[in-house]
Amino acid sequence: MQSDNYKYSILIKKILEIFNETFDGEIALIKKQVATNHMGFFKIKFMYLPLDYEMVFESDRDVFDIVIYDKEKAWSTLDKKYDNETNIDNIRKAISVLKHKLKNNDFCFYITRDDKLYRKENEQYIRIKNFSTFREG
Repeated sequence: MQSDNYKYSILIKKILEIFNETFDGEIALIKKQVATNHMGFFKIKFMYLPLDYEMVFESDRDVFDIVIYDKEKAWSTLDKKYDNETNIDNIRKAISVLKHKLKNNDFCFYITRDDKLYRKENEQYIRIKNFSTFREG
């Protein structure tokens, strides 16, 4: 029986291959953070070179998410529905969605400041939600 560490090392290697195949020279690996002995957690950061965006692939407890960050640390997620169970088929599909979104600039950035959520539109921030109204007492 293979160990979890071995399983995750193979998975991480495959994820890196999929990113490199999909983005074909348009990305640079920034950092890998691996703590698979802690509920299977790992995080891989890339720079998307054409737009200077950071892309973060994070898996924890065998579910994953991909988040895009701009220079101001405004963020965007893959809002298209996809199965986020950490397996190769789901990861390949999500990375394909990511590539499409980046290529077509088909996403919005969001940022939280002073307890308010803003959407970035044409390099301007538009407030869309005030979190303090949802807090108790």
